[in-house]
Amino acid sequence: MTPKNSREKKTEDRQKFNYEEFEEVLEEIKEEDYDTIGLQGPDGIKPQLIDYADQLEEHGFDTVIIGASTFGACGIADEKAERMGADALIHVGHTRFLHPERQDMDDLNVYYLPYREDRDLMGVLREHYEEIDAEKVGLVGVTQYMDRAEEAREFLEDKGFEVVEGKTGLRTTEPGQVLGCDAGAAHNIAHKVDAFVFLGSGHFHPSQVSETGKDIYVVDPYEEHIWVEPANSLDDETRAEHARVIKHKDKKKWGIVTSSKKGQNYMQAVQIAKEKLEKHGKDVYVFVEDRIFEPDYKGFGIDIYVNCACPRMTKDWQDMAFVSPSALDVLNEVDIEHE
Repeated sequence: MTPKNSREKKTEDRQKFNYEEFEEVLEEIKEEDYDTIGLQGPDGIKPQLIDYADQLEEHGFDTVIIGASTFGACGIADEKAERMGADALIHVGHTRFLHPERQDMDDLNVYYLPYREDRDLMGVLREHYEEIDAEKVGLVGVTQYMDRAEEAREFLEDKGFEVVEGKTGLRTTEPGQVLGCDAGAAHNIAHKVDAFVFLGSGHFHPSQVSETGKDIYVVDPYEEHIWVEPANSLDDETRAEHARVIKHKDKKKWGIVTSSKKGQNYMQAVQIAKEKLEKHGKDVYVFVEDRIFEPDYKGFGIDIYVNCACPRMTKDWQDMAFVSPSALDVLNEVDIEHE
């Protein structure tokens, strides 16, 4: 048998992915006078970045690949790409991120190429839809499967369900799309539904949706069945944060943490939190970092920090107190109690 040459092997590998959206981006950048293209993406699809780089090279572009993983389009690496001489950046894996403070996310020419997972999600839904114990459902999911949202909606309606399509969230661009930091697509319609149907896998994103107080029926193409993420309540986390503030209410030194990532840099929130704390006589110190790790904030003599970066991180710290800016309002209630 004659061994495949490298070009034949690359062509064969490409057939494993859906390249329709990549072709659309490729046509767009070919119309521009670009020489070098940057590529960025998350850990799970790094081999695909290499393949995209090969294709770009075949069309006459030089490429530079951002080595660090990205957790979302909040972490656009256009500045790094530009420093390496790139004229544009293709951000792979996610859709465009909308900054809640309306900051510009595209200082360089950025093209967003969402990754669509090639798994039989609809087969799982067709086989197990009878396990969904609700009449009126909201339809939400993650980027990898939102290209099948319309097909899922039509199927569920054909089976007698009343389907309310998810809206866009504060940071999202696709209706029904859920991010780790933004389940607004679900919260915006929670009052209209009995439960949610979630297109995706894992507990991370469904747990965000469960804070609507509704059960989540997860159509999981990895587990190949539908399982339930039980209803939780955002009130539980809010009470936990309020308890942390009350515990540390007499501490003089408070820290505020934000990120240098564009989509996690909330300077308006920093200023508001700083003013609230100073109003209560606190000494306030502002910290900034690209990737934020709890151990880095030990040793400053500060026991409690306000999170003005990725809102999801508030739940992640274990040893030190970490709260969202809204939790600081409890300080007003504490002062009233002592008057």
